[in-house]
Amino acid sequence: MGDEYQQDPGYRGGQPNQPNFEDIDKRVEDIKRLVVSGASEAQQRLKRVVSKANDYWQQAQVTPTPKQASSIEEQRIRQLANQWSYENWRVARDLGTYMDLISWGTDEVWEVTIETRWETRGMEQVTEPYKGRATGIPKPLLPVWDYELPAVTGLKAPTTHTRLEGLDEVVACTACNGTGHVLCANCNGRGWIVCPDCKGRTKKRCSTCRGRGYVADWSKGEKKPFFQRQAENVASSVGNKVSDVFDNIRQQGVPIPNPVENDPAAKGPTVPCPDCIKGEVDCTCGNGKRVCTACQGAKMSLCSNCGGTGKLIRHREIVRRFDLRTQTRIIGECSIPSQQLLGASGDLIYNAEINEPLYVDAPPDGVPMDVWSTAVELVNGESQVPQKPGGDQPSSSQATLQVIELVRIPYTKVQYAFAGQEYTLYVYDSEGKEKFYADRYPVRWDRIERLFKAISNDLLAPAQPESSPYSSNQGYRVPIEIPSYEAEDDEEHPGNPPRR
Repeated sequence: MGDEYQQDPGYRGGQPNQPNFEDIDKRVEDIKRLVVSGASEAQQRLKRVVSKANDYWQQAQVTPTPKQASSIEEQRIRQLANQWSYENWRVARDLGTYMDLISWGTDEVWEVTIETRWETRGMEQVTEPYKGRATGIPKPLLPVWDYELPAVTGLKAPTTHTRLEGLDEVVACTACNGTGHVLCANCNGRGWIVCPDCKGRTKKRCSTCRGRGYVADWSKGEKKPFFQRQAENVASSVGNKVSDVFDNIRQQGVPIPNPVENDPAAKGPTVPCPDCIKGEVDCTCGNGKRVCTACQGAKMSLCSNCGGTGKLIRHREIVRRFDLRTQTRIIGECSIPSQQLLGASGDLIYNAEINEPLYVDAPPDGVPMDVWSTAVELVNGESQVPQKPGGDQPSSSQATLQVIELVRIPYTKVQYAFAGQEYTLYVYDSEGKEKFYADRYPVRWDRIERLFKAISNDLLAPAQPESSPYSSNQGYRVPIEIPSYEAEDDEEHPGNPPRR
């Protein structure tokens, strides 16, 4: 047992399980030293930021000097830049007033639009009742594109049906086999239908007793006041109507209970119903059948296809369907995306309906040669008639109308500097409808952003050590004097109380 106590780390001076207070004090002092040094370093960083914050704020608040335009074109560009900054809240305010113009130049791109109306023809056979009109001399049947049809105006035209004359044929009606009569669809050729009132039973339910065979006996009842009798009559009338509705639903085969209890037996004595026998009365049909109202018992009706004539007129119609296809191409090199250029209105230079072949060497006035040659290629490629596979005959679709439109979109490329950085701005579209594009630009809150960025860099940068005999070379630490603890002090001064 004694050896075990001596091997125990907490054994000191023959006293078992006693903590080592010297080690604990050293650890506490080390932790205090680290906390104090870290707080001192943070304090030093904050002091440095506060001392420089005023300088940063003054630098961020420095307003650039307004620039003066030296020409009319430069003044126009600065006005457009200010307009852009007013419309876009993300761009620096009054950009055109304070930016430094480096260079600018004007150029243009062209938008070529080809609208083609494709016409699809098809032939259909249509029949109608024969009305005795004599047919003309039959004519040969031609391909659909060999017929001259009425002209259709407009690029977006509706579907049309054109009847071909001289191709009428009188044929027998197949629905009635040329007789003009068919079996009646209402009675299936029987001439009669089952009576809807009694369902063929020749008897129906008595409406007086509602099929019960008895009614209430009011002869022995006491005389009731006038208002009470009126209230009971109204309640009885409403209850009877509700019962009729639910009875009709049950007769259709829906098992639904009657929510209104109007059985006379539950209210007093009853007597046999004087109007029926066991709740049933004779139906007016007599035999459970009714004469068909559609054919009046004739069993036959006129054929709806031929109108009772037994003949049909069969003629042919050409159905014309129209489809509009639009092809647009931007001609010219420009950094502005095509989707934004397509939204520009531009200057309309040439717009015409193509009724004759176009030639590359004959451009319209004001259209460059390269733009016109590209437009002619698009027109010829779009109007080319596709051929049927394995044959020389054209398909049923052809381009019947084409409209070409050439639009010039001018733009100005502006290179400028702002806050020490260079940017590029594009101003495009016609005068009075200017639009702007830039992949990067000076933001409106750039000054505040620079201020916070400078403060963040100062806070993250390590503090520089000061010249002090207490400073070490292992990073910056604020010198703090902490009296070192020595265990020998207790031995030199035996009067001091022991540490616990």
